[in-house]
Amino acid sequence: MTKRVLCLLLLLLAPSITIAQPSLSDQSLIRRDTYGVPHILAETEQAAAFAHGYATAEDHFALLARLFLRSRAQQASVFGESYVQEDLYMHRLGIHEVAEARFPSLPPLIRGILEGYAAGYNLYLSRHRDRAPKWATHISGVDVLANCRAIFLVDFFVINNNLWQKERPPVRGIGSNMWVIGKGRSASGKGILLANPHLPWKGPLIFQEVQITVPGKINVSGATLVGFPVVGIGFNDFLGWSHTINQRTPDTVYQLTLDPSDHSHYLYEGQSLSFGARSITIRVKRQSGLTTIHKTLLTSHYGPVFRLSGDKALALKSADLEDVDFLTQWNLMGKARSLQDFRAALNLQALPLFNIGYADRDGQIFYLFNGRIPQRPVGYNWDESVPGNTSATEWYALLPVAELPQLLNPQTGYIQNCNDPPWFVNLHEHPDPAIFSEGITKDTLGMRGEFSLQLLERIKEWDLDKVKRYKFDEHVIVAPRVKPQLIALIRNGPADEQMLSVAELLQQWDDRASVENRAALLFVRWWENYSRQAKPRFQIPWSPDDPLGTPRGLGDPKAAMATLNDTINQLQSKYGTVSPTWGEICRFRRGPVDLAIGGAPGCFRTIGYHSDPDGKAVAEFGDSYTLAVEFTTPPTAYSVLAYSESSDPASPHFTDQAKLFTKGDYKRAWFTEEDILANLERSYHPGQ
Repeated sequence: MTKRVLCLLLLLLAPSITIAQPSLSDQSLIRRDTYGVPHILAETEQAAAFAHGYATAEDHFALLARLFLRSRAQQASVFGESYVQEDLYMHRLGIHEVAEARFPSLPPLIRGILEGYAAGYNLYLSRHRDRAPKWATHISGVDVLANCRAIFLVDFFVINNNLWQKERPPVRGIGSNMWVIGKGRSASGKGILLANPHLPWKGPLIFQEVQITVPGKINVSGATLVGFPVVGIGFNDFLGWSHTINQRTPDTVYQLTLDPSDHSHYLYEGQSLSFGARSITIRVKRQSGLTTIHKTLLTSHYGPVFRLSGDKALALKSADLEDVDFLTQWNLMGKARSLQDFRAALNLQALPLFNIGYADRDGQIFYLFNGRIPQRPVGYNWDESVPGNTSATEWYALLPVAELPQLLNPQTGYIQNCNDPPWFVNLHEHPDPAIFSEGITKDTLGMRGEFSLQLLERIKEWDLDKVKRYKFDEHVIVAPRVKPQLIALIRNGPADEQMLSVAELLQQWDDRASVENRAALLFVRWWENYSRQAKPRFQIPWSPDDPLGTPRGLGDPKAAMATLNDTINQLQSKYGTVSPTWGEICRFRRGPVDLAIGGAPGCFRTIGYHSDPDGKAVAEFGDSYTLAVEFTTPPTAYSVLAYSESSDPASPHFTDQAKLFTKGDYKRAWFTEEDILANLERSYHPGQ
């Protein structure tokens, strides 16, 4: 009897016998380094996602649970009446509904990653049920996808039409810096990447650093937003990429005319079309108990209807409301081994926004003004509503990647972006706005971008140490543009001893918002006050003919002096002096940590503040995740997370990067197996 026949007989005689399959936990290993960064090693990508979901729950469970509740539009059922509008907004955008409907269309690999991530989160919840809120429930891969959609469509405000913005104000503190330096400027001839997103330090837009390794499949390291099962900004053995927020218009608001004889219809090309209707239910926690609100949401052939007034209605058409493939694209970007592979991944065109900067070990660099941007008819103001009763205003397709602004290997050897238009990614070589679609983006250059270009133009050869150092430059960029004129106004005014001492203080200032500076707070507070009142703010506005020298000069000298007096009085009243050190007032506070911090919203080292009850300015947004990597073999990488790896106050990694960050320093981003094992804090299977 052959072995094959014997095996068949055994299966027939003992049908209850099953072959044990290794669990996802057995197939994956979480290796935490000394800063708590999880370096995940797994046999399959689903097992890696399982470990990733578990590790994220370890570090950010309270936030994750709240985000999954939000994307299900269930916050009002737990937190009460004030969240009804938020739940309604989630329903109106179809955050969870589209995720559920489109989930089966995703590639099996991505579905497996989403389900694996959910299973890892669920395991953590099961093991820590006693510490979790009662409302926290198990999730599915659909919930993971829905949360990612919510972060894109709501928190990043992908839908950015002016009229839609009135439905929900944009999140404060979103921006970014990005450099890619190629063989024309790199001392080693290898590509160098600087990633520096600026996001809020609490809530849904915080980063987690992670490395995901499945031998033979993927080995990518970098940062991802909490709840995303893929790396969004990162690098592998061959290449890396970063993102900055870009200004684009992926959506249109159409003004509909209701049918005079039947307001359940609207007019289009002489026809009366029926609105679609979708019934939703929102449960609300009140003192009397749970109550239910029933709503009917209208839709048109354009998309959701969000405002009805008289005989008019407003409807939204967006390139992104049905988008679910962005995780597939990031997964492919992380697996790319060459520029050709990377650009092939970009052709999926699933990321709804972001400039993309690329560098690799061959010293090649690349830029793409990425996004899902409609091919619109010409002749309309797309920032406002357009007539919706005619097909003349309707768009049907997206601009292909080949028709988006991009730049490959400029001879000057650098590409940069600080949320500015693509026409300024390089001062000498850049996409020509004349050949791209009308109104594809804005045209002006911001001061961070000007400062970035000045640095890159001035320094002809770059190495990793220079990139790391200049990233944390604390110059207040506007100061040299207006400070000389402000000092002249003071000295030419009435002979006032205090004002003359202020002029001397400003004269001696080195224009930096560094912790030891005694003039920085006065200038920055004055500039904030002046900017709100001045008409115009600058004497000479920004000009494309002098992109790095404008704007400049004080446009409203009267407001400049009036607000200077107000600022002096405010500082004297609040702090007893006009010249406290910057670090005395501007603080990094997290748990028990209270440290001086340099940087301001107007610096390349971007830091935004709120006021605490004791009068201190406390950092709350700006530089979030900073990565500097050179594509040596293997890559040499440094990184720092402003708020550290964990949002759990009980974690040893809640504040351990604070001293590094406030001093403008980095930790090594360990990548090779040798380095991971040499800097290992703990190694374990999920659930152990």
